[in-house]
Amino acid sequence: MINSVNPIRTISLFSGGGGLDIGFHRAGFHILACVEIDNLACKTLEKNIGQYFERDCKIINQDITKINPLDITREPVDFIIGGPPCQSFSAIGRRAGGAAGTYDERGELFEHYCRLVSYFKPHGFLFENVRGILSSHKGEDWRRITSAFRDIGYNISYRVLDTADYGVPQHRERLIMVGTREGNNGIKFPRPTHGPDAAVGAPHVTALEAILDLQAIQQPELKFEGKYSNLLKEVPPGSNYLHFTKEMGHPTPSFAWRSRFSDFLYKADPSKPVRTIVAKLGAYSGPFHWENRKFTVDEFKRLQSFPDDYEFVGGTGSILKQIGNSVPPIFAERLAEAVKQQIFGFNLGIDLIDEQEELSFDSRKSRKARATRSKRLISAPVGQSSLFSFDDVYPSINISNTHYFHYLSNKQRFKYDYQVNIDKGCLYRISEDRKDNTYNINIFEIKNGVVSVNHQVQYILSFYEHIGNGINKIECNLYCDSDQGIPVMWDSIEDVINLCSSYQTMMDVYGHFTEPYPSFSLEMNITTTKPSFFINFAKKFSVFDSCSKLLPISALSDIPGFYELNISNPIDVIQELRLLRFDVRVNQTNINIPKGYFRCCYPFTININKQVSVSWKESI
Repeated sequence: MINSVNPIRTISLFSGGGGLDIGFHRAGFHILACVEIDNLACKTLEKNIGQYFERDCKIINQDITKINPLDITREPVDFIIGGPPCQSFSAIGRRAGGAAGTYDERGELFEHYCRLVSYFKPHGFLFENVRGILSSHKGEDWRRITSAFRDIGYNISYRVLDTADYGVPQHRERLIMVGTREGNNGIKFPRPTHGPDAAVGAPHVTALEAILDLQAIQQPELKFEGKYSNLLKEVPPGSNYLHFTKEMGHPTPSFAWRSRFSDFLYKADPSKPVRTIVAKLGAYSGPFHWENRKFTVDEFKRLQSFPDDYEFVGGTGSILKQIGNSVPPIFAERLAEAVKQQIFGFNLGIDLIDEQEELSFDSRKSRKARATRSKRLISAPVGQSSLFSFDDVYPSINISNTHYFHYLSNKQRFKYDYQVNIDKGCLYRISEDRKDNTYNINIFEIKNGVVSVNHQVQYILSFYEHIGNGINKIECNLYCDSDQGIPVMWDSIEDVINLCSSYQTMMDVYGHFTEPYPSFSLEMNITTTKPSFFINFAKKFSVFDSCSKLLPISALSDIPGFYELNISNPIDVIQELRLLRFDVRVNQTNINIPKGYFRCCYPFTININKQVSVSWKESI
């Protein structure tokens, strides 16, 4: 019998930094063992034994796919908690071209969770993941997961909940699934304690409330620097990079609409909970503090509701990863109380949500999205000419110069003001000048000291509005012998855009391939009598509608010049294209792409500082 003398014996899988475990421990669950593959996360768990975990809690640093249940515990188990890695189902995965879901080996880890549930046969289990798991592969992944648990004898109850509704100063929507042994009709979920759906109407905990007392403490700030860091001061609290789009009315736009993730340059609003804290913060990933800096580790702990004295092990990057991957402990404790009351019969007086009752956070999100779209439409009516006089914003420039690009490898480019080191190999002479509103670029490939011309290629970018300095057209002409000239063209065009406007990369003026909002039209002309396969490939995908579509790899053979390559396996051609920095993706690089298909994401080559990987998971 389970009671105060005989606590609820629990094991934790995919324990990470321990957020879920802290909440269940506080609610009176006895954590017998934690299984986690990350060594530093295990050291974090060990560091907190005796205070946030029982002294007899076993920390097991092992791969769950290889673990023997007897190595976890030989005691009876009453409950199991854990959230398998969610990257395969996340918004980031979808933004990369489709969530891999259970096609990814990380997405199949639920099978080992299921294996251990089947072995220990607890009264129930709690499974946490991102809400994207419900729609991955049109719901097929979710049907597969729930069927697996039902097949081993468990009824399934699930809901998407927002942690801000339970006192966490962070909007973090998560899918919570609870399995109960057959004979139990399932459980209900705890009613929100904060926000519009709370019974007593307690407001959400704001970011400032959560960290107010830490603001007077002098702590080293997390370093924030880079080419976009100077923009942060201009971002209003609660906004992000979209502030710098023409759609939102910015006079000197720096980004295309929807060209970045929503956390890019996201600045927290002190009067509201922050948005979801992610596990891997990029150089420009928010939330940033409203005082135009990065949050400290102690502040991030508060925003994720970790206790101040909970100790993390590792460097800053590892600690932030552990924090971002965790279930907020306050939220976990509310879930644990609901489980304890319904599955284990404790009378805790927890208010529960009726099964058919809908919470309001989705409608709140919809209203906010509509407001953003409305503002965008008001700011930039379709077909309206530029709202600003860019000649007033930017001083007039007259450019007529020559410089040189020299490639030592695919990952190194040197730009010279004068012709030097020409004996080292292929050099590109670039001459630039401006005539009226057109910026002209002429690129000549030089070999052994002379211009080498077998190919003549032209790109014309016509911008719908001036991009700055009155420029509304870029014409780039390439005279070359090798196919390396194509990325040189795009490097040169990107340099001009960066010089003449607030935009920094081609993606900034085109948008993300999953939802592009190009601010220009593109024309490619080839005057060569017999262009190479790679130039013909560039021509085919200079048409926007061709980009991002899934095409059979066999279609490569339809592009003129393919058979002159003398390459028997088309996948080898993909590798060559990626070496030229075309963002071409196949199953070996993106598991969500069916085998035998490819996608060319952009009409331009990728910036040399973001060289695409040419590694493969397996051969076709």
